[in-house]
Amino acid sequence: MRRHLAYAAGAAVLALAGCGGDDPTPQVADPTPTASVSASPSASAAVEKEAWEKKTDDGAVAFVEHWLEVFNEAETTGETQVLEDLSAPGCETCANFVEITNDIYGAGGFIKSEGWKIQQVGRPTETATETVVAFNVDQTPQRVRQTAESETLARPGGKLSLSAHLAWRGGKWVMNRLDRVA
Repeated sequence: MRRHLAYAAGAAVLALAGCGGDDPTPQVADPTPTASVSASPSASAAVEKEAWEKKTDDGAVAFVEHWLEVFNEAETTGETQVLEDLSAPGCETCANFVEITNDIYGAGGFIKSEGWKIQQVGRPTETATETVVAFNVDQTPQRVRQTAESETLARPGGKLSLSAHLAWRGGKWVMNRLDRVA
């Protein structure tokens, strides 16, 4: 079932913006020497963390949203390292997603879709070892070519209910497990 879930995975569309212009000479002002300014200790202290980097209920929800963005990007580009970094070593579903994506892109294939789009997220619940976040996604239709030589398959997409099992390890959230909820 996990392999089926992984094959049904969608990919986010990356918004690409082009830079245009016919002026080949950049307009740059002459450099003006400036005095060095030393930042105060409070200004140079910790950089503000992203919401998904905080150990709070809102941080857990933001992490699920962030993980899904990274998942969608990995499916689109074939670059899975960041997804692996956000997933616990024991997350079988995560490992399946990474393995299948690596196999497809490694064989010259691709996955094209607009990804999984979160429709609803529940409030996190705590267990003795994890934080669980239930959420619903729409899988957009996708086209998958498993190898450079294979035919492109069309998948219709659909709705999924999922349960993300998160753990706070080493000062950050990781995806421990991702389950499909019936």
